[in-house]
Amino acid sequence: MRYTRLIAIALATAALVITPTLAGAQTAPPRPAAVTSSQSASLLAVPKFVFHAGLAFGAFHHFIYLPFKAGKFTSGGFFSKLKTYVAAGAAAVFTYHETKLALQDARQNKVLKLLVSPLTAVVALFNTIVSKVKGHNLDATTLNSAQSTLTLIENQAKHSGSAVSEALPTAKQLLAGSA
Repeated sequence: MRYTRLIAIALATAALVITPTLAGAQTAPPRPAAVTSSQSASLLAVPKFVFHAGLAFGAFHHFIYLPFKAGKFTSGGFFSKLKTYVAAGAAAVFTYHETKLALQDARQNKVLKLLVSPLTAVVALFNTIVSKVKGHNLDATTLNSAQSTLTLIENQAKHSGSAVSEALPTAKQLLAGSA
């Protein structure tokens, strides 16, 4: 009797191990098609574009355009102007870098492709602005051109369903040069 019980337990265990369980007796359902890397890059391009463009545009307006319009680069004491130029220099490098990242994201998505040309122009303008801040010779023409191009990009992004809202970068982000 004891051997019969052991044999029955051994056979039951072997049957469970060898044969599939009732729940798994059917073949596994087909796995959904994997998202390819280009599809996932395209899907992530829009939020990344909005993030990088928002930081770049916010840094430009807050640290470069508005202080220039207020005359802070030319008026005030030495330390006041120095502080404005240092903040503008860090913001210019940050803006240049973030705009290049936004341009890369725009190139990866079909909806954002129409923004590639104006973003390329803005990257060139921000490169010019970086050199002009370093040389202490910012001019209204360059800044107004950058401002109008940014407004154009913001409007085109809004019409494509990817509204860019300007965000103010932290001091740590500015000093690091990227988000």
